Amino acid sequence: MMDDYPETLIAVEWHDPSWSIPAYNLDIDDFYERDALYPALQAGASPHLFVNGTYDYGPGVPGQATSDPDFYYENIAFPAYNSFVNDQTPYVIEMSAYAGISGQYQVTILMDADFDNENIKVDIFLVEDNIWAWWSGASNYANARNVVREWLISENLSINTSGESQQLNGSFTYDESWNLDSLKLIAIVQDHSSKKVHQAHSVSMDPDIDDDDIPNGEDNCIEVSNPLQEDEDNDMVGDICDPCDNLVYILGNINGDLNEIEEPLINIFDILTILDFLDSGLAYPCEESAMDANGDSFVNIQDFIFLVQGILNGTV
Repeated sequence: MMDDYPETLIAVEWHDPSWSIPAYNLDIDDFYERDALYPALQAGASPHLFVNGTYDYGPGVPGQATSDPDFYYENIAFPAYNSFVNDQTPYVIEMSAYAGISGQYQVTILMDADFDNENIKVDIFLVEDNIWAWWSGASNYANARNVVREWLISENLSINTSGESQQLNGSFTYDESWNLDSLKLIAIVQDHSSKKVHQAHSVSMDPDIDDDDIPNGEDNCIEVSNPLQEDEDNDMVGDICDPCDNLVYILGNINGDLNEIEEPLINIFDILTILDFLDSGLAYPCEESAMDANGDSFVNIQDFIFLVQGILNGTV
């Protein structure tokens, strides 16, 4: 069904440590925290199916469903899906995620109608899809779908009025054994009292978000295309996205300004800036690295003298 209705059906699969096969490493400690939302699971009744957070089918799976997937689809899953697919919701979820050396995500919740936010939370899950594993109940191998690898956040929704929005940004790490191509981020808006899920959205990890054919984990400018990876100052931040590179903030060009042909411009304003710094100790980002005019790794009056002499003699 997930493949048949990818735009309207989003599933999250939790593996009970008491039942999961250790070799597949599908269970996580967060299972017990999620488990606490549902009294039926607290009684140790697994497996369980919760549709839209409130439709409770379980425990167990009837023998006919195990041997005949069409029976499960036609008599259980599809009727449950039809019972809520046309429900209206005031929430819209927009999100993006990528995984490089570490992962980053941005989730935005928007409202197109007023709605009480009491007990409403935003839950964000990192999942891995299509894990080929042994299912003892069916005595067969099958794909485990959208297995929760980490429950990243569960945060109160602070908005309740049409036109409002709330943004959640964060980062995550992932195990090298996980299949990066199968990682997804799933966000849901759920009432933690009634358990009803009001909205859900899923995105796959983008391995190259700037489309420069350099994978995020190797790209020195992840969000800006730079296929040649130029890095003048060798600080692992590409020139095209490095605000403090040696192409602009060369020693002496403290203000980072350019002349009419876009070359670094060193003049009286740089002298005034270093004087201000020596007096206050305050500088804008990138300025301090350009103040060390004599290159001795310290910023002091000698850099001021060096810069004045250089401007008068035309050597800087």
